[in-house]
Amino acid sequence: MMKKIVLTILISLISLTNNAQITETDNQMFWGIISLSKKVDKKISVSYLQLNSIDIKSGKFNFIQSEFSLNYKLKKRLITSLAYSPTFSLDGVPGNQLIYHRLSGKIKLKTKVLKRLNMNNSIVGEYHFTQRSKWKQRYYYRLDFEYKNNRKLPWKMKPFISQKIYWYQGGRLLQYYDNLGNKTDLKSPNGLHAYRVKTGVKLYPLKKWNFTIYYQKQKEFNSSLFGSSDINSLNPNSNKIRRSFYDFSVIGFSCNYKL
Repeated sequence: MMKKIVLTILISLISLTNNAQITETDNQMFWGIISLSKKVDKKISVSYLQLNSIDIKSGKFNFIQSEFSLNYKLKKRLITSLAYSPTFSLDGVPGNQLIYHRLSGKIKLKTKVLKRLNMNNSIVGEYHFTQRSKWKQRYYYRLDFEYKNNRKLPWKMKPFISQKIYWYQGGRLLQYYDNLGNKTDLKSPNGLHAYRVKTGVKLYPLKKWNFTIYYQKQKEFNSSLFGSSDINSLNPNSNKIRRSFYDFSVIGFSCNYKL
């Protein structure tokens, strides 16, 4: 037990000195994740996660991100979580802040669709203490489908697909123009602006260890739903876009150990 506690503390200390954030200069990335989880009792559990991102073309670190979570089971299939994520940028882009802080809350409902198909619905709200260019707050709906292995596949393999749709709120003010180049609104680009899809397999070769191999892609967009404002507003006078879309793809590997 003492070895497990020491391992947890060491990884936590490493994460506190190497925290990071995605920048808009990284288009193809590899994400490596290690996480630890521990049940406190039947309803409460805690977890720690560290995400390391590497630019595929250059081989350099983009960012390292940690997350400390407290999870509470309201009912058998209804779970709430509160998480804190300190982050640190490693890309060296001038003007980027090195340290970011994020607090998030989540509620998740687990359901069974078919005999061997599980579905999870989650709603997540994030508050970023450090101002981001496109948002101060970010909210998303997540929909997961996971195949429950019937033990015929090796290592209890579980294929899955996960989708997220993001709402941005409270970003830095952005100047908008009419077709003649006259200034109109000066406001945050609030609205539905990003979609992510992630698919892969989970493997359970050992009792307390599980591994995940996945591919993930993000696509930003503009929408007219619910009064959304454009992200990539064009200045007709200079023919420049101040904030362009940020689309990226990720090849990832993660491992989790249950204490």
